[in-house]
Amino acid sequence: MGMHEWLARALGAQRVAPSDPERVDEVERVLAEIAPMLSLDGGGIELVSVEDDGTICVRMRGACEGCSQQTSTLSHGLEPRLRAALPWFRALRTVT
Repeated sequence: MGMHEWLARALGAQRVAPSDPERVDEVERVLAEIAPMLSLDGGGIELVSVEDDGTICVRMRGACEGCSQQTSTLSHGLEPRLRAALPWFRALRTVT
């Protein structure tokens, strides 16, 4: 089972929109780093798409969906990791 399939099962994720498979794998590796922290509180994060312009779209799951700390988790937890790991990363966007 590949990283994408494992992450999808672990986080209950839907299929990621078509994109550059290499970039998708890179993003999934970063998401896998924070997944254990989110799951401790009953939450998760799902990769929705990786856009050609460097925008990454995610959906919060479980307890993270309505959590008051969602913005902090994304801006202080996920976004810095994406910036450090992915030179092509430009923006992080949440979708519902």
